[in-house]
Amino acid sequence: MDKYIDIRMRIRHIVQSAVSKMTGSSLVEDPGIPLVDRRNGKYNKYMADDNTSQTDLVSTLTPASKFDNISYRLSRRKNLIKRRRHVVSLEFILALIGIVFMLVETELFFQHVITKEDAISLVLKSCISISTVFLLMAVIAYHVTGIQLHMTDNSLEDWRLAVTFPWTYLKIGCELLICAIHPFPSSITIPGLNPDGKTKMVSIDPILSILMLLRLYLVGKFMVVNSRLLTDTATQSLGALNKVKINTAFVFKALMSSNPGTVLVSIMLAILIVDTWAMRTCEVYYHPDEAHSSFFNAMWMIAITFLTVGYGDIYPNSYCGRFVAVTTGLMGVGTTALLVAVLASKLEQSRAEKYVHNFVSRAQLDKQRKHAAADTIKYVIQLWRLRRQDADDSRKRIRLHGKLLQAIANMRDAKNEKACIGESAIGFIEVAKSVDEVFETVEGIQENQKGMKAKINEMESKMDDLANKMDAVYHAITHR
Repeated sequence: MDKYIDIRMRIRHIVQSAVSKMTGSSLVEDPGIPLVDRRNGKYNKYMADDNTSQTDLVSTLTPASKFDNISYRLSRRKNLIKRRRHVVSLEFILALIGIVFMLVETELFFQHVITKEDAISLVLKSCISISTVFLLMAVIAYHVTGIQLHMTDNSLEDWRLAVTFPWTYLKIGCELLICAIHPFPSSITIPGLNPDGKTKMVSIDPILSILMLLRLYLVGKFMVVNSRLLTDTATQSLGALNKVKINTAFVFKALMSSNPGTVLVSIMLAILIVDTWAMRTCEVYYHPDEAHSSFFNAMWMIAITFLTVGYGDIYPNSYCGRFVAVTTGLMGVGTTALLVAVLASKLEQSRAEKYVHNFVSRAQLDKQRKHAAADTIKYVIQLWRLRRQDADDSRKRIRLHGKLLQAIANMRDAKNEKACIGESAIGFIEVAKSVDEVFETVEGIQENQKGMKAKINEMESKMDDLANKMDAVYHAITHR
C-alpha cells in the first residue's frame, strides 16, 4: 500500500513539473485578473513569481483609483459644475466690461470729443486690453474645468485621455481667437480701397470693434450654464439614462418648444441693434456723411435688409458696410425660416382637436350624403310620375333630370370626402396602436394554440393508454 502511494506521489510531481515548464509558473491564477493595469494613463507590466500568492497578486493588480468611490465622484462633479458656472459668469462680466469700454471710446470719437491720440482713448483701450487678458484666462479655466468634468464622468486619471485631438485644441484656439480680438491702444492704419477705386489710409479700429461684438456668444453660454435644464440633477439623470446629451443644442430646442415667441423676438432685436451699430460704425469711419451717420437711418437700412425688402433709398457706401448688409440679409433669411417653422407648428391641430374635427366633418358628410340620397329618390319618383302621366313638358323633365344628376354627384362627393378624411386621420399613433392590437391578438392565438397542442398531446397519451388496455384485454381473451 505504501509503495502504491509513493508511485502516485511521484506521478503527480512529474505532471506538476511538466506543467510548470510549459507555462512558466506553477501558480493557478484567477482568469479574471487583468494582464495590464492602467494607472495615470500608463500601463504596468504583468509580472508574477512562483512564490507570489494569489491574494498578493490580486491586490497588486487591482487599481487603487480614487474614482472607485462613487460619493467622491458625485461630490467632485457637483463642485466642478458649480466652478464652471462661476467661470462662465466671470467670462460674461469681463466680456461685457470690454464691450462697454469699446462702445464708450467709439461714441466719444464719433462725437468728436476725443481723438485716437488722446490720453482718454489710450486709457479706455488699455482697460479693454486688460479685461481681454483676464477674459482669455477665464476661457482657459473654463476648458480646464470641462476636461476635469469629463475625466470625472468617465473615471479617467490622465487629462490626455479626455482630450480629442485635434478638435479640442481647435475649439479652444477658436474661442481664444474670438475673445482676443479688440482695438489696440494705438491708432493703426492700413491702405484701404474705396468703392470708387481710390486708395487711402484707413484705421482698423472699426473692424476690430465690430469683430469684438462676437464676444456676445458668451451671453448664450451664460444663459445655458445657468439654465434649469442644465443645473437640475433629475434632468441630467434622465438624459444619461436615455443617452441624451444635455448641452446647448438641447437647451435651445427646449426654449424654442416652450417659449418660441420670446426667443425669436429676442434674437431679432439683438440682430437689429448689433447690426445697426456695426453699419453706423463702418459708414462713419470709412464714408462719413449726414445720411449714414444717423443711428435711426442705419436702423432703417438694417431693418429693410433684414426683412429682405430693400427699398434702395439708403444703401451702404463702404465695403465694410456692404459686408454687414450681406450678413444681416443672411440672418434675416434664417430667422424668417425659424419664424415660419414655429408658426406652422403652433397652427397645427393637436391630436384631440384633429379627432374632434374629423368626427364633426364625418357627421356633416354623412348628413349631406343622406340628404343627397333623399333628393335622388325624390327626383326619380318625380320623373317616374311625369313619364307615367305622359306629360309633354320637356323643360320640366330636363330640369328634374339635371337635379337628379346633381344629387347623385353630391352623394358621391360626400362619400369620397369621407373616405379621404378617414385616410388622412391615420397617423403614426394610430398605426402603432393597430400594431399593438394585432400583436396582442397574435399572442392570444399563440396561447390558444399552445393550449390546444397540450390538450391534443393529452388526448394522444390517453388514446395510447386505451389502446394498450384494449391490447391487454384482447391478449387475455385470446389466451383463454
